[in-house]
Amino acid sequence: MKVKTFLGSDAEEVDNQVNAWLAKSKVHVRRTSTAFKRLRDKGRDALTGRTQARYGVGIAISIWYEPITPQSKSGWSGKTRSKGAS
Repeated sequence: MKVKTFLGSDAEEVDNQVNAWLAKSKVHVRRTSTAFKRLRDKGRDALTGRTQARYGVGIAISIWYEPITPQSKSGWSGKTRSKGAS
């Protein structure tokens, strides 16, 4: 099983990333999880010149998946059937 994680601070952007990846990938999704984290950053305000605290939200979506493999012609036991067997 493999994991793919998408990160961003805009919900629509992360949603578009996930949907675009799922559209082009041939995978069987086993599990998903979503995490939100409040982010804080300090920076200089352009108008006042003072240091201001800025807040935002970080979003992470993880997808556990397995690549889809082409079906083989073997039975459930893994043995290949012959035409004469019933």
